[in-house]
Amino acid sequence: MLRRVSLRVTAENNLQNAARRNGVTLHRVDCKPFNATGMSLLFELRGKEEGIRAAITAMRQTEGVRNAIEGEDNGGSVPLLVVLDRPVYCRATNESAIVCLECPLDSEDQPATWRFIARNGGDLRQVLRSLEQGGVGTRIDEVAPFQPRPALTGRQKEIMATAVSHGYFQFPRKINLTELSELVGVRPSTLSEILRGAERRIMDNAFASQLDEY
Repeated sequence: MLRRVSLRVTAENNLQNAARRNGVTLHRVDCKPFNATGMSLLFELRGKEEGIRAAITAMRQTEGVRNAIEGEDNGGSVPLLVVLDRPVYCRATNESAIVCLECPLDSEDQPATWRFIARNGGDLRQVLRSLEQGGVGTRIDEVAPFQPRPALTGRQKEIMATAVSHGYFQFPRKINLTELSELVGVRPSTLSEILRGAERRIMDNAFASQLDEY
C-alpha cells in the first residue's frame, strides 16, 4: 500500500547556512543525479549583489561541493548550478522507490521536514536505517495511506493562476513572494502556506497513478 510519509530530520544544511550568513535566500529549483555518487542541484539565490557573491564563494568552499557555476544576475536573482557529493537524503533513497514531495534541503531551519510517498513499510524502514547510518536525527510525524487529494480549492486556483501569469514559477522569478502577496491581498507567510498546499496537491495527484505501477 502506498504511504504518505512526513519526517522531521535534523542534519547540517551547509548550503542554506552559507546563504543565511550572507543575508541571501536559497531556493532549490531542480535536482538530478550526477554519475554514481554525485548530485546536480539548480538553485536560485536572491538578495543584494554583495551578499550573493559572498554566499556563492562560501558555497564553493563547502565540504562535498565539487563545482558551482553561476548564471547572470537578473536584478537580485542569480541561478547557481551546484555539483556535489550526493546528499545523505538522496543516498537514503538509493534502494527505495520513493517520490519526494518536500525536500529538507529547501529548509532554512532545523529540524527540517521531509515529505515523500513510499511504496510500503519496507521502503520506509530502509530510508530510516540509511538516515541513521548517515548521522541524521529523525522523528516520524505522519505515516498514512496515500490517497490523491481533491482538486485545488477555488482560492488556491485563483492564487496559483495569478502566480503563473506574473511569472512566479519561472526561473528566474519575475515576481517575488512579497510582491505576489500584495497582488492577492494576503500576508507573505499566509501566501507561502497557500502555495505550498497547492503544490502538494498537484504533486500528490500527479504521482499517484505512476506509483501504482510499481
